[in-house]
Amino acid sequence: MITHDDITKMLEMEMQPALGCTGPTAYALAAARCKPFLTADVNLMNIYVSPAFLKIGFGVATPGTTEPGIGIAAAIGLLGGDYTLGMEVLKPCTPQNIQKAQLMVDEGRVQIFSDGEETGVYVRAEVITNNETVITILSGKHDGIISVSVNGQEMFHNEDSLKEIEQDEVFLTPDIIFDYISHVDTKELQFLLDGYKMNLALAEDGLKNEFGLHSGRAYLRSTFQKNKVPADLFEQPLKYLPVTLDKKVQILVSAASDARMGGSSYPAMAAMGDGNQGITAILPVGLAAESYNSSKEEMIRALALSCLMLFFVKIHIGRSAAFCMCAIAASAGATAGICYLKGLDEKAIRGAVKNSISPLAGMLCDGAKNGCALKMSIASMTALNAVELAESGIEVGYFDGVADNTLEETVNCITDIANKSMDLLDELMVNSILLKEERKRKKCKTI
Repeated sequence: MITHDDITKMLEMEMQPALGCTGPTAYALAAARCKPFLTADVNLMNIYVSPAFLKIGFGVATPGTTEPGIGIAAAIGLLGGDYTLGMEVLKPCTPQNIQKAQLMVDEGRVQIFSDGEETGVYVRAEVITNNETVITILSGKHDGIISVSVNGQEMFHNEDSLKEIEQDEVFLTPDIIFDYISHVDTKELQFLLDGYKMNLALAEDGLKNEFGLHSGRAYLRSTFQKNKVPADLFEQPLKYLPVTLDKKVQILVSAASDARMGGSSYPAMAAMGDGNQGITAILPVGLAAESYNSSKEEMIRALALSCLMLFFVKIHIGRSAAFCMCAIAASAGATAGICYLKGLDEKAIRGAVKNSISPLAGMLCDGAKNGCALKMSIASMTALNAVELAESGIEVGYFDGVADNTLEETVNCITDIANKSMDLLDELMVNSILLKEERKRKKCKTI
C-alpha cells in the first residue's frame, strides 16, 4: 500500500526540470551515455526508436537550435551532452557542439530507424567507431537508461528503480490523493513553487523571443487595439499581461510551449517526463492562486493536487500515448488544482475533472511540435470552463459518451480506448510523417 512518504518521493522524482522537449532530450541522453566508452572518432550513429517516439522527435527543435528532428538532438547529445545531468543533459552544450553536430547529420553519419516491435518510451543509441560499438537503451521513462554495452558486453544494467516506482503508482487513487493533500506538510513540497517560477520564466522567454509558433506573442498582442500596441510589449511582456485569469493563462501557457518547442535554453518543470504536461498542470494553477490571492500554503497544496491528479490519469494510460496527455492528464490536474483554490469539495472536484477530460479524450498526440501550444491552450481553457461548470453543480455522467458515473470509471473508459487504439493510431501517424518526408525528398530532386 502506498504511504504518505511514497507520494512525496513520487512527486520529487516525477517533477523534475527538463531542458528542451523530453523527446529530443531522451535521444540526446541515450547518445550522451555512450560517450564515456568511446576511444576513437565516431563513424556512424544509429538511433532506433519506437513508433510513438518517432513522432515525438519529428517536428520539435533541440535547445540552442531551431533545427527539428531526432538526428540533430542525438548528435548534440553525443558531442556536447553530460548524461549525469539527466533531463538537463544538454545544459553544457556550446554553439561549437551544435555546429559539429549539424555537420555530422549533414554528412549522413546519423541514421534514424523506427523499431515497430517496441512501444511507448524507447530509444536505442548505437555508436560505431573503428574500436568499438557502444549501445545504450533507454526505456519506460524519458531518463530511464536501463542498459549500456560495449562490443556486446553489458557494462551497465538497471531496471529496478522503474519497477519500484511503477509498483507505488498502481496504488494511487483520488481518495488517497485527497487525503495526502489535506495532511501533507507543505514544507516538503517547496520545490513545486520553484517549478511554477521555472515555467513562468520559460513563458516570459517565449514572449520576449520569436520561438516556435509565436502563439503566446500573438495572444498578448491581440489584447491591444492595432494602433495601441506598446512599443516595448515584447521587451517587458509580463508588465502588459491582461487582468483576466483566462486570457493570462492562455498567453503564458502558449508562450511557454512556444519557447520549449522552439529551442529556448530555459528549462521547464516536467511532469512524469514531459515538460508540456508540467507547464499545463502548473502554470494555470499558479496563476489562479495569484489571481485569487491564495496563501503560499494553499498554492502549494493546489499545485501538489494538480500534479498528483495528472499522475493518476497518466498512470492508467501510460507515459506515452496516441492521445494528447496535455489534454487528458494535465488538464485533469489543472482542473483539480483550481477547484481546490476555489474551495470546492471533493465531489465537485471529481465532477470538474470529468468535465475537463471527457470532451478532450479524442485529441490525438501527433508528435511534439510548435503546434503543441494550440493544444495546451485548449486544454487550459477547458480546465477553467470545467471548474466554472462544476461550481454550478454541472457534471457529465453515464450517458455522456466516455464519461461515466465516477471519475475512476471515466478514466478507465478513456484508458481502455487509448490503450486498444494506440498501436494503430501511432502506426498511422508515423506513416503520415514518412509520407511527408518522401514527398519532400521527391520535391527536392525535381528542383
